[in-house]
Formats: sequence, C-alpha cells, structure tokens
Amino acid sequence: MSEPEQRRVVVPKSLQSVEEIYAFLGQHLAFPSYFGCNLDALYDCATSDISQPVCLVWPRNWECGNPYLYLSAMRLLGVLMDAAQENPNLKLELAD
Repeated sequence: MSEPEQRRVVVPKSLQSVEEIYAFLGQHLAFPSYFGCNLDALYDCATSDISQPVCLVWPRNWECGNPYLYLSAMRLLGVLMDAAQENPNLKLELAD
C-alpha cells in the first residue's frame, strides 16, 4: 500500500489578524469545530488531529507593518514547529 500524498497548505501573507490566522489554520488543516483558537488548542489539534501528511508553508516575513501580528505569528510558528516534532504528518516550510 502506498503512502498518502502530502498536501501543501500555503498560509497567505495577506492575513491581517491573529483571528484570521487561526481561522485559516482551523479551516485548511481540518481542525474540529471546537478548536479554541489559542496556542494550547493549536498544539493539541496539530499533534492529534492531523492524520494525513500535510506541509504547511509559512511566510518568512509578514508585511503588514503590525508588530503585534508579527510577534503573534512567530508564536504560532513556534507552536507549530513543536507540534511538527511530535506529529510526523505535519511538516513546516518557510517561504518568501
């Protein structure tokens, strides 16, 4: 039996709020409806609810001019990096 094909999900740089990032991740990574949109819930869902191979392509630079969004995005990325170490179905790629 062959390995399932890895799906690529590209996070757009155009997202303008933390809420938009969480909504995008929840929708495109097929998180359950009870996904709590916080760092703990992100880790929990990324480690337990991603059962098929997926490569999340994360923007290297957020060009929104909003330092709060940039810092929040980096926190989200850190959580996803930790989750990727625990879940072999989740891979991360940084892109320009």
